[in-house]
Amino acid sequence: MTQGEIEKLTVKVSNIFSELEVRIMTDIVRRIKENGFASASVDWQISRLQQLGMAEEDIRGWIQSALQATDAEMDRIFSDEVYKQYYEQEHFFKLARMQQIPLEENFVLQQLIKATKKQLQGEYKNLTSSMGFAIRNPATGKIQSSPLMDYYRSTMDQAVIDIKSGAFDYNTVLKRTVNQMTASGLRYIEYDSGHRDRIDVAARRAILTGFRQVQSQIMEQVAEQLGTDTFEVSYHVGARPTHQPWQGKVWTRQELVSVCGLGEVTGLKGINCYHDYKLFPPGSVRTYTDEQLRKMLDAENTPKEYNGKQCTTYEALQQQRKMERGMRAQRQKIKLLQEGGADEQKIILAKAKYQGQIQTYKDFSEKMKLPEQKARIMQDGLKGKFMPTKAEQKVLEESAINDKIKAELSEAKIKGIPKINPDKIDVSKFTFDNSHINEVREHGVTRAEAEQFIKESDISLTRWNGRFINYYGPNGAAYVDTENNNIRTAFKKEQFDAPTLKIREVAEKYGIKKD
Repeated sequence: MTQGEIEKLTVKVSNIFSELEVRIMTDIVRRIKENGFASASVDWQISRLQQLGMAEEDIRGWIQSALQATDAEMDRIFSDEVYKQYYEQEHFFKLARMQQIPLEENFVLQQLIKATKKQLQGEYKNLTSSMGFAIRNPATGKIQSSPLMDYYRSTMDQAVIDIKSGAFDYNTVLKRTVNQMTASGLRYIEYDSGHRDRIDVAARRAILTGFRQVQSQIMEQVAEQLGTDTFEVSYHVGARPTHQPWQGKVWTRQELVSVCGLGEVTGLKGINCYHDYKLFPPGSVRTYTDEQLRKMLDAENTPKEYNGKQCTTYEALQQQRKMERGMRAQRQKIKLLQEGGADEQKIILAKAKYQGQIQTYKDFSEKMKLPEQKARIMQDGLKGKFMPTKAEQKVLEESAINDKIKAELSEAKIKGIPKINPDKIDVSKFTFDNSHINEVREHGVTRAEAEQFIKESDISLTRWNGRFINYYGPNGAAYVDTENNNIRTAFKKEQFDAPTLKIREVAEKYGIKKD
């Protein structure tokens, strides 16, 4: 099997467990949202045990559905894929003028398939009963394993306490929880050894290991029946350095073990190994000569530069996989923020980060001359829009301009949060402080003129935690007290002081034109 075929073999199983992971994380976010906005903390205390019980019941149901889907995919793999692998060897028998035993009559292989499927079913039940999150302890900095329901309970409790006490606002708590969950991902935890794996990775590895056991048995049988003891190991781009010396060459059965490490975790067909081996009867022609292999490896091991760093093909592929993991985590983050009803700006910024990751991935792949593997990014089972829309892109552009304006105004000692093209408050029912505006300040501004200054404004400054919004336009300015529903002051452009002129200067510098 090629590297692509091996990856494709396990996609469905990975998807099943990725979807289970997102379901559980979404449920945590949903319950934080419901209880974070409840009227009193007692609401959570009253319903806490009931909600946790419901959550546990839901999770059991989702796990059961995942296991059923995995059983169905397992049946398909050990039926269709084994069938293809088995009869791919038929041409060797034809060349030897021999008859291959029909698959259904190969009782040794059938028994192995049956035993492997049973073993896998047990492994998957063990995976799902040992799930949790890997959380960094803020005090020690060490990663600690937290069983699923323990994490669920403690996260919910802490979130509700933080929101109800006023220690943190909802959006801060939501972002913290989402970051923590996506950084860890749902994991299979071996409590005896302390080893942890992402649940989809552990599931993928289990079924691939089982399939390869059957695959190896097919090879062993064919070799024995044909009296052949030589095999050709496949070659693939970006093999790890320890596998490069033996890939693409012909070895005896004993050398597959002694040289290539067949049967070892780090050897041929070990963890994350995409090499395969096939029968090589006398008279066969190798896929690659030693000279071709040498040239290909020389090209792969000649470093290419990206952003000042040198990478071989193997190192570039490792970096590419890291980028893909980061993008899958970011997609989860966007989905969970959306499910939790996060502040729109935070969702847009999360999408913008994903957009940047995609572009960096594309640039890196092009520079390293590697094919983009976007299917790996999308294999999380998530549906929805993860890139900024045109409207969201406009918000991002305005946000970037606002940041530049804020920096310049801050340097000029002008306080407040700037916003270009601000939303205009309806002040039709606000009072107009004529005494302050015209008697004390002598600005000579009517209410109609003040309202017009607000309508024409192309930049605003928000101050005092949102109580005051100061609107600035080409013809005048108006300050609104949102707490007391009052137009506090207004003045014409002829009365602009130095700070106001600076605000207009900066606004016009960043593309805001006078009417």
